[in-house]
Amino acid sequence: MNKKGQVTIFIIVAIVVVAAVVGYFALRSSFVESMPEDLRPVYDYYLSCLEATTKQGVSLLGEQGGYIEVPDFEPGSAYMPFSSQLDFLGQPVPYWMYVSGNNLLREQVPTKSGMERGLEKYVSDRIGDCDFSDFEKMGYEVYVGEGSVEVDINKLNVDLEADNKLTIFKGGQSAVVGSHKVSVNSKLGKFYDMAIEVYNFEKTSMFLEKYALDVMRLYAPVTGTEIGCTPKIFVDEEIRQNIIGGLASNIPSLKLEGSYYDLSSKERNYFVTDVGLKIDENMNFMYSSDWPTRVEIYGDRVAKPAGLQEGMGMLGFCYVPYHLVYDISFPVLVQFYDSEEIFQFPIAVVISKNQAREAMPTMTGVSVESKVCEFRNQLVDIHTYDVDLNPVPARIQFKCLDSVCEIGETELENGDAVLHGELPQCVNGFILATAEGYADAKYQISTNDGEIANIVLGKKYDLRLDLGNVQKALVNFISEDYSAVVLYPDMKSVELVEGYYNVSVYVYDNSSLKFPATSKSECVDVPEGGLAGLFGGETEKCYEINLPEINVDFAVVGGGKTQEYMTSEQLENANELNINVPLFGLPQDLEGLQANYMNVEDEVVYLEFE
Repeated sequence: MNKKGQVTIFIIVAIVVVAAVVGYFALRSSFVESMPEDLRPVYDYYLSCLEATTKQGVSLLGEQGGYIEVPDFEPGSAYMPFSSQLDFLGQPVPYWMYVSGNNLLREQVPTKSGMERGLEKYVSDRIGDCDFSDFEKMGYEVYVGEGSVEVDINKLNVDLEADNKLTIFKGGQSAVVGSHKVSVNSKLGKFYDMAIEVYNFEKTSMFLEKYALDVMRLYAPVTGTEIGCTPKIFVDEEIRQNIIGGLASNIPSLKLEGSYYDLSSKERNYFVTDVGLKIDENMNFMYSSDWPTRVEIYGDRVAKPAGLQEGMGMLGFCYVPYHLVYDISFPVLVQFYDSEEIFQFPIAVVISKNQAREAMPTMTGVSVESKVCEFRNQLVDIHTYDVDLNPVPARIQFKCLDSVCEIGETELENGDAVLHGELPQCVNGFILATAEGYADAKYQISTNDGEIANIVLGKKYDLRLDLGNVQKALVNFISEDYSAVVLYPDMKSVELVEGYYNVSVYVYDNSSLKFPATSKSECVDVPEGGLAGLFGGETEKCYEINLPEINVDFAVVGGGKTQEYMTSEQLENANELNINVPLFGLPQDLEGLQANYMNVEDEVVYLEFE
C-alpha cells in the first residue's frame, strides 16, 4: 500500500508540473493577446526595435563575409601584400581564402551556426538599447530585463526569439511579457548557401586562376618568337600595369550559369562558368587595381635576336625568342545581392610560376611554395649590411635548387639588421636578400653546416646618361652580381652599384631594309626504311622552307664594348655618365647588318663621369 501511495504521489506531481508549464505558455500567450490597448503600442514598438536590430546584424553578416565580429587581423608583409581582410570602401571584409605574409594559403570560412551565434550575441548585447523616451513623456514606465536570444537562419527569413522580461506600467495598468518572437525577411541563408557552393567549386577547380592565366597570356609576354633583327626589351612596370589592367577589365565580366544576365553575343559565353547550380540571384565578381596585387617577373628582360651571329648568315632572316615566368596573386570579391541586401566574400587568386595553385581540399593552411619549404629545421642567424657595414633591413628568401622559400625580413636589433630564421636543409643553397635602394644580394650556404650568414648589399646610385646625338641605343651594364639595361633615350638614367662591369652599347637608326619572302629547298640524308636501314642504308629527302618577308625598321649603326670597375666614390660623386660610341652607318643588306653586329664586338666605347 505504501508503494502504491508513493507512485500515486509522483504521478500527481508530474501532472501538476506539466499543467503548470502548459498553463504558463497558455497564460503568457493569452496575456499578450489580452494586453490593454493602451500598453500595446509600447510592446509593438519593442518588437519593431528587436526586428530593426536583427536587420542590422543580418546586414553586417552579409557585408562582412558572414562575420559580425571579424577574426583577428593578420598583416601581410612588404613583399606579400595580402592581409587577412580586404578593405572594401573602408569596411574590413575577411578573406575566405588568402595568402599570409609567410606565403601560406589560409582559409577562414564561417559556418551557418557560427553566423547564428554571432547574430544572437549582437542582438543580446543590444536587447536593452531600445529608446522608450517618447513613451516615457506620455506617462509610460518601461523596464527591459536581460535575457537570452536564439536565432535560426533560413533560406528566405531569419527567425529570432528573445527570452527577457519586458514590464510596462501606465496609471493603474501593467503588463509583463517574458518571451518575444520576430521574423525578418532575408535571403541571408540562400546567399550563404550559394556562396559556399561557389567557393568550394573555386577551391577545387580553380576557375578564377584559369581566367587569370588567360589574362596573363593575353596581356603579358610569356613564351614566343618574333620575326625581327633588333632586341626585344621588356619593362617590368609596363608588364605589371598591363596585367593589372587586364584583370580589372576581365574579372567583372565573369558570370556563373544562371538566369540573372543576358549575353550580348555568343562570344561572351567564354566568361560563363557552370559551377553545378543555376544562379537565380544577382551576383558580381569584382577586382580593383587599387587592391593589393603581387606580380613578380622572372626571366631575361632583353631578348636578343638570333640569325645575326657569325656563321648564321645562311638563315637569311632574324628572329627573337623570349620566355618570361610570373607569380601573380590578387583578390576577387564575390557578391550576391538584390535590391535590399548583399552577401560578399573575398578570395585570393594565386598563380605560381605560370601555373595555378594546387587544389585545396581541406580547411588547413597550405603552402604555396615548394614542398622543400615545408621542412625548415636548421636555425641560421642572417645579418644584412651595406658596404660600410651599416645595418640594412631586407627581405630574406632561401633558394635550394629550383625551390624558393620565403623566410622573413631582417629587423633592427641592437644595432644590427638580423633575422633568426629557420631554413630547409640544403647543400650549396643560396640566401637571397633584397632591399629598396640596394642591389639584390645572395649568399651561398650549406645549411647542414652553416649557422650564421653575413650578407652585404650594394647601394644603388642613380646617374643620368648622355650618349650624344643617337636616335636609339641599347646599353648593357653587366657585372657578376648585378646588371642593368637601358633603352636610350626612352630611359635617360641608370642605377648602378660598385663593381666590375662589362659595358656594351648597340646604336640603332631608322632603316628601310626589306628582305622579300623566299622559298628554298633543303635536302638531307635519312635512314632508309625496312631492312636496308638497319645496315646503314640512306636516302635523300628534300623539304621546302618558306621564309617570310622581313622589314627591318631599326638597324644597328654603331656601338662597342668596354670593361671598367666603378667605385662607390665615383658613383656617389658623379651626376652624369657620358658614353662616347663609334658609329658605322646604315647597312644596305643582310650582310651589312651582320657586319655591323660584328663591328660592335670589336669597337671600344669610352666612359666619362661628370
